[in-house]
Amino acid sequence: MDRAALLIVVLQLCGTNVEGKFVDSTVKLTEKVKLECIYPEKATIIQPSWMKLNATHKENIAVLHPIYGIHIEDKYNGRIYFENASREDKSLSFIKSTLEDVGLYFCSIVTYPDGIWEKVIEIIQPDAFEVSEKRNNHMFTKPGGTVTFTCPYKIGDSVQQVMWERIKADQVDTIVLCNSSRKHSFGSDFKERTLVDCSDQANSMIVIQNITASDFATYRCVATGRNKTYVMSFTVAGLKFRSGKTGANLTASALSLDTLSRGMTIADSYGRYNFHGTQNTGKGEESSLGQTEEIYSNLKNI
Repeated sequence: MDRAALLIVVLQLCGTNVEGKFVDSTVKLTEKVKLECIYPEKATIIQPSWMKLNATHKENIAVLHPIYGIHIEDKYNGRIYFENASREDKSLSFIKSTLEDVGLYFCSIVTYPDGIWEKVIEIIQPDAFEVSEKRNNHMFTKPGGTVTFTCPYKIGDSVQQVMWERIKADQVDTIVLCNSSRKHSFGSDFKERTLVDCSDQANSMIVIQNITASDFATYRCVATGRNKTYVMSFTVAGLKFRSGKTGANLTASALSLDTLSRGMTIADSYGRYNFHGTQNTGKGEESSLGQTEEIYSNLKNI
């Protein structure tokens, strides 16, 4: 079997039914679009590939092989590139995108021994990409830290689903989706570092661990009921501590008099909740949380 045939066989093995597929990220169509795909696990990467949904099947875009290199289909040759083809980063960039590039994309990574890891990204037209600029709460943390969000619904007891999202200028990432039966689905970028409590009919709470610079963004909770929708937004910025002769000074990016006048929230109090997810122990190990675990979420208003 030659190299091209081998790649086609592998891609066919990666194909899955995409009907009703959970979308991890939504990206606005711009002249230069970047589809982020960074593998978060520790398994050995065998072969990553990119595909696009075309009618009812996936069409091949590119394959990155550790031995044979990068193979790009003729249709996309000269139009796409991999800016940082490192071990984990398999993000795909368009040199000059067009309306034909609107659609559903799949970043599939074959690994050993964990099997196939997949991220689903949708490119949508600019007029369909609407993000509210309203920001209700300001929170500050540092890289490697943890943030806790609480969303009190104001739509009674008719909640059908709650969606948590991270919002950037041209991209919205799904953190977790909780439905009326208390089941939850995590976005691929957050599954290994997010805890969620879907048990309360009047509140939803999530904890995001191992905060990175990419997480300094706006977050949104959208609770949908039978006849109402409740939206609550948060803004997370970075903290930096420094010592001086007058003692410790606290500085925060995006910190302004306007922010201080409305109050800022810094983590540090106690609570007990029914969280689900994967807890990072900080020792290269992970432990799955059971029905009830103590989570510390200290909220102080300054």
